[in-house]
Amino acid sequence: MVLPQQNNLKVSNQVEHSAFAANSVEQESARVRLFSRSTIKLFKLDEKASNPEVLLGEVLAWTDGQPILTQKLCRLLAESELEIPTGTEAAIVQDLVQNNLINNWETQVAADHLQGIANSIIHNQQYHPLLLLQTYQQIWQENEVSINSSAEQAELLRLKLVVPKTDKLTVANRIYKAIFNNHWIEQESVKLKLFRPKNNESDGQPSNAEVLRAEVLAWTNEQPILTQKIYQLLADLRLEIAVNEVAKTVKELVETRLIHNWETQVAAEHLQGIRDTIIQNQQCDPLLMLELYQRIWQEGAVPTNGSCEQAQLLHLGLIVQQQDELKVANRIYQAVFNRHWIEQESVRLRLFNPNNIKLYKLDTKAACPENVISEILSWTDGQPILTQKLCQLLAESEILIPAGAEAVTVQQLVENKLIHNWETQIAAEHLQGIHEILIRNPNCDSLLLLELYQQIWQQGEVANDDRSREQTELLRIGLVILEKDKLKLGNRIYQAVFSRNWVRVELEKIIRASLAQTTIYNSVPPTHTWTVNNTVTTPETKGTKRFLVLLAIAALMVCGSSVMVLGFSVFRWLQVETIFKQGNALLQQGKHQEAIDKYNKLLKLDSNYYQSWTNRGYALAGLKDYNQMLESCTTATIINPEAVYAWNCRGEALYNLKQHNEAIAAFDKAITYNPKDPVFWINKTEALLAIKQPDTALTTINQAIDLLKQVWQTERKDANAKELAIGFTYQARVLLQKQEYENALQAYEQALKYNPNYFIALRGKGIALQNLKRDDQAIAQFYSLLERPQLTKNEKAEAWYYLGLSLCKFGQSPRAIAAFDAALKLKPDYPAAEQGKKACPN
Repeated sequence: MVLPQQNNLKVSNQVEHSAFAANSVEQESARVRLFSRSTIKLFKLDEKASNPEVLLGEVLAWTDGQPILTQKLCRLLAESELEIPTGTEAAIVQDLVQNNLINNWETQVAADHLQGIANSIIHNQQYHPLLLLQTYQQIWQENEVSINSSAEQAELLRLKLVVPKTDKLTVANRIYKAIFNNHWIEQESVKLKLFRPKNNESDGQPSNAEVLRAEVLAWTNEQPILTQKIYQLLADLRLEIAVNEVAKTVKELVETRLIHNWETQVAAEHLQGIRDTIIQNQQCDPLLMLELYQRIWQEGAVPTNGSCEQAQLLHLGLIVQQQDELKVANRIYQAVFNRHWIEQESVRLRLFNPNNIKLYKLDTKAACPENVISEILSWTDGQPILTQKLCQLLAESEILIPAGAEAVTVQQLVENKLIHNWETQIAAEHLQGIHEILIRNPNCDSLLLLELYQQIWQQGEVANDDRSREQTELLRIGLVILEKDKLKLGNRIYQAVFSRNWVRVELEKIIRASLAQTTIYNSVPPTHTWTVNNTVTTPETKGTKRFLVLLAIAALMVCGSSVMVLGFSVFRWLQVETIFKQGNALLQQGKHQEAIDKYNKLLKLDSNYYQSWTNRGYALAGLKDYNQMLESCTTATIINPEAVYAWNCRGEALYNLKQHNEAIAAFDKAITYNPKDPVFWINKTEALLAIKQPDTALTTINQAIDLLKQVWQTERKDANAKELAIGFTYQARVLLQKQEYENALQAYEQALKYNPNYFIALRGKGIALQNLKRDDQAIAQFYSLLERPQLTKNEKAEAWYYLGLSLCKFGQSPRAIAAFDAALKLKPDYPAAEQGKKACPN
């Protein structure tokens, strides 16, 4: 027996002295107690080991006498079924320590003790956690460090994470050293920096750290292992994440590094543990557990009833209890253990159950029933009805399946008894149900549903879009599956039945049905659809090209051309209308190139379809290809000289090409054909401002405001109020150009009455105050603007720039320079801010 050395070290302060003394006494007394014969009998070590004293020596080699760890390890030995012959003590204790204390220590037998040490460092109230970690890291890396009088060393001694040996400090034991290792130190250090509040964060607003933490917990619901894994991923990024990027960053990390292909990702061991505990559960029927979990997953919440299955799922942490209801514990579990997973595992459990193997006679029909089952699942992907039907076919057949023939036998059965002439085969009712849902869908347009399914068939996969009702419906039906954020075809039977040829035939049927209901082709006059979202950007920033307004998409999405070429078949016309509708949907989603491809496809069928030329022009504007935009919209006006939106589109292209007089002429054409649309007047105002004709511009914008007021008085909708705010903002810009600054300020005030959050009006008010030499009020306006949480990065940059100008004029040069720097940090390619910084005297 080796007892700890007598501690003769002269300590540097009283805190260290008491820590040293306590540690020394504690270690010695622990070892003395453990080596007593009564302790060996207490833990039954004399029954477990040929040489219990050697076994305890191996325990102490890991714990160094730390009471809690020593007791936990001895108890593990006592509760195990191990028999430990002489010579195997070291290997057995090491294996026990590694598997039951160190690996996944957060959920192991000493979790509370170890988490307490970690929390005492990370959340220390007396000393800076980062300094504690740095001090501990030096000791960890160098194995031993000379004792000094630092407060951090004293705190680590108090926490008993380190101990004195002669005149050095070292990590207290091998278990601590393995758990609180260099990776843990680095990880926690980065997390502390990651979640450290920044000095410039506004009072009363959530800090970056709080936003980040809240976003992580929104995914994990405080599940410790998952939370820790995400923190680790964030720490590994080693990037400063802006507040407005937090949600996107966390979502991307969770989806790509935890959920997709979860079996091989960073939380694989934890998630696989949950899966295995359900599937191999010894306390309850795994199928009943899956059925209960499926109910909770589908319904959102299920009342508690104290059943074995509920208790097991709660113990696993897969579900949580909130009041008297059970819910899935967090979003990650919900995404990993989803409906598809539940169905697959349920089917596997049923099929691989010996009773089911006998039920379907697979034990008598196949040399290797398990291989047959695997082949069945390769066709059905666990779809319950198809799997049951296929097993039933095997049970009723006279087939004998030798080893190696499983794949061919199952394939022949599937093709002959399920796929060929499927309408009259054994799974006809199930497949006909899917067929009916597809062609007579109550939730979305069946034509679009089939078009999407056809696209997935042709391309192999399509990017997931949570906003698409058609995608959601195909997933709900089970006809497609989601893998790595891509939609792919579902099981092989569905693929073979609902084939590419089947889709083509059904699409033709739907179009012919539409034809039967169409008697007269009526063009629909355009309606007022202008909204604030597709109007003005940042007009005061010179040299930036902008999109004016995307007009009348809703009107153009209805029936298209009022002129049909002689001999053009109605069937073909319906095909054109479908493509036009698809192009417009893509355009509204901002998928400009995809929209252009649709319009091009349409124009190959009908080159006189002027609406397609017009909307193609707007899509080209989205790509900032203004030359082709002009060409496309001009073509529309040639086909139909009264195409009002084509003239507006032509004007926008000319404006962006800086051909301002020609743009005004195009807007005048649009106004001639529809003088009641305020958008055309506003666009003309923009062009007049560009050529410095403020008097004409004022008359023009006043006409737009009058029209907007008429709409507002009639409809009184929020969108109408926002449009009026835009109109008054343009009026203010015209007045600024006329140097009527007081009137401009009043116009901005009017705009803000209709839309108090309109950034351009808020910024414009500050600019008007600058021009009125009210720099103190301008400064207050820009500071107030910067406090608004919903600003984009560019908007913040502009606010800092204008604040810098006001501060500079107000004689606050250091603060002005700081404001310009803030603008440049947000927007490095901001020449106006660079120039402002240089012009401001130091």
